[in-house]
Amino acid sequence: MKYVIITIFFSTILVFNSCSEKVMVNCSDNNYMSKKNISSENYYQNRRELKTTLSKSDFDLSYDKFGISCSELLGDHLYCNICFNSDENSLTSYDGRKFIFKKNLSSIEITNECVSLISGMTMGSNEYYEFLKTQK
Repeated sequence: MKYVIITIFFSTILVFNSCSEKVMVNCSDNNYMSKKNISSENYYQNRRELKTTLSKSDFDLSYDKFGISCSELLGDHLYCNICFNSDENSLTSYDGRKFIFKKNLSSIEITNECVSLISGMTMGSNEYYEFLKTQK
């Protein structure tokens, strides 16, 4: 009987946590960059969440491959909200999957990791392709 109760308890927790379409991020307003635009490809109707140990000014650095800042690429074109000065470097996808990065990465390295991950995702590959078309 004890195992049945424990199984029901954990099943309930999993059901309630996995059914949420919104990704919750604990980040103060002054450390959070959030945009309103949502990809037309995104049936979750949310945005990706990037948490970084770096500051906002670190992401103002130019991403030379495209001639725009890291924050502009991530926020405007790859639909990422960014929580700066966080305790970790991670990207949470539309469906809630979380990808953890090393702690000692630069903003360029984090942006590279995000571009690599997002361009390999189902919806992200289309978003990245649409962005690349604007770069010609």
